Amino acid sequence: MRDRRRGHPLQPPPDQHCPAAHEWSPALATPPERVTPLEKRLRYTFRDRALLARALRHASAKGPERASNERLEFLGDAVLGLVVAHFLFAAFPDEDEGRLTKLRSAVVSTRALAAMARKLGVTDELELGRGLDRERLSSSVLADAVEALIGAAYLDSGGVDAVTGPILWGLADAIEAALSRGSRNYKSRLQEHTQQLYKRPPSYVVLEEQGPDHRKEFLVAVRLDDDELGRGRGPSKKLAEQAAAHDALARLDE
Repeated sequence: MRDRRRGHPLQPPPDQHCPAAHEWSPALATPPERVTPLEKRLRYTFRDRALLARALRHASAKGPERASNERLEFLGDAVLGLVVAHFLFAAFPDEDEGRLTKLRSAVVSTRALAAMARKLGVTDELELGRGLDRERLSSSVLADAVEALIGAAYLDSGGVDAVTGPILWGLADAIEAALSRGSRNYKSRLQEHTQQLYKRPPSYVVLEEQGPDHRKEFLVAVRLDDDELGRGRGPSKKLAEQAAAHDALARLDE
């Protein structure tokens, strides 16, 4: 019998309350007209504009009073690791440390972070020095910039909560890819099951979309004709569908 008390394995980790994140004065809020396209895509608006500028300043562009993003990258790497580790810990309650470590490595790889950078449009926003071609930036440069943005947002907000949603949204494709390998591809397993028994695949329907942009959550139902097989939540539609398929498989096993 499935232990329902553990909650759904693909739900995002609960909010990490941090009082400092709520101590900002409304007077410090960034006017809507100053919000950059990158911030809109990141789903986080910086109060401290200098932090945003620093996060986007490559080491090649630093000066005596113009720090690069390297220290923010160091901090962002730690925050990123915590958020992803917490998510995977909740998502896979039965996996051992070795398996979780492999999953985390796949999700926060240089390749995955560079893909997130391109998704955010970081390439066009980076401040570069001489000798670097914007059109030929390496994946490591892009990945470092994403980590710096995460570190800057963490400092700007005062806690993990504000960056959890953007991280999980930005890495949703990498998480989905990790889930798609092996026995953790719940959607494929459910489709094989319904094809074998009923000769047709299930369908997925979004029931709810809620939460602020920086922490969006989707509720999805998986159905076979008019029968609902399961429900699931996640920070993206794809992950919510995987969660719904997992729920359906768990119900079928009961």
